[in-house]
Amino acid sequence: MNTFLSEIGKQLAQRWAVLLALPGLMYITVGLAAHTLGKDHPFDLVLLGTQISSWAANPALHSFGTGVLIALVMLVGSIGTGLAAALLGWISQLFWALPGHRPPASWIANWRRTRSRAAKRAADEARTPELARLAIARADRICPIEADRPSWIGDRLRACRVRVEHSYGLDLDTVWPRIWLLLPDSARSEVTSARDKLTGSARLGGWAVLYLALTWWWWPALIIGLITSMAAAVRARQATLVYVQLVEAVVDLYGHELAAKIGLTAESGAITAELGTKITALLKKSRWDPESSLAD
Repeated sequence: MNTFLSEIGKQLAQRWAVLLALPGLMYITVGLAAHTLGKDHPFDLVLLGTQISSWAANPALHSFGTGVLIALVMLVGSIGTGLAAALLGWISQLFWALPGHRPPASWIANWRRTRSRAAKRAADEARTPELARLAIARADRICPIEADRPSWIGDRLRACRVRVEHSYGLDLDTVWPRIWLLLPDSARSEVTSARDKLTGSARLGGWAVLYLALTWWWWPALIIGLITSMAAAVRARQATLVYVQLVEAVVDLYGHELAAKIGLTAESGAITAELGTKITALLKKSRWDPESSLAD
C-alpha cells in the first residue's frame, strides 16, 4: 500500500510540475526580462546580460539562506501563476457554454444563426452535386445543426446533446453517468484524455491572457500572447471535435447496454426515440416529467 501511495504521489507531483510549475517558471522568467528591458529597450540583450551579471555578483545573494528563499519564492510564484492560468482557463470554458440570451453574447449568437441558416439555404438550393457538397461542408463547419450559441465550441457541445436526443430520445446529461459506469477502462481513458486536452487548451488560453498582460511593461509580450492564443484556439477546436465525437460514439455503442441493464430493451436491439424517452424518464426521476413514475 505504501508503495502504491508513493507512486500515486510521484505521478501527481510530476503532473503538477508539468501543468503549473514549469510553465509558471517560464512566465516568471519572461516577466523578469520584461521588467528589466521595459518599453525603451525591448530587445537589448546586452542590458539584460548586464542585469543578470549584476544580480549574480551581489554578495547578498550568495548565502545559503538567500538561495533557499529565492528558490522558494520562484516555486510559489510559478505555481501561483499556474493556478491563475488554470482559473482563467476555467472562466473561458464558462464563456464557451454561454447560451447567448443577453447582449453582447446574443448579438454574436444571432450572427452565427444567420450564417448557419444562409449556409443551409445554399445547400438546399444548390443546382449540382458538387455545389451541394461544398455548401453542406460549409454549413457543417459552422455547426452540424442550426447554430444557436455565441461560440463555435459551445455550438459543438450543444449539437452533441441535440443529436443524441433527436436520434435516441436520450437526455445526455441524465444518461451519461450511467453509461460511464458501463464503459471499459480503454473507452474511459480515451474520453478522459480528450476531455483533458480540451481543458488543457483552455488553460493555454489562460497563459495567453497572462502574457498579454505583460504588454504593459514590454510590448514584445504581445507577440507571445497572440501566438499562444492562436495555438490555444486551434487546439480547443481540435479537442472539442474529438471529444464530442467520442461522446456520441459511446452513446452509439453502449446505449443499448444501458437499456438492457435497466430492463428496457427494444425488439430490434436498437434504441428508438420512444424507448429513449422511457429510459430518460426512468433515470431522471423527476416529479415534473409526466413520463416519470414519480410525477406528481
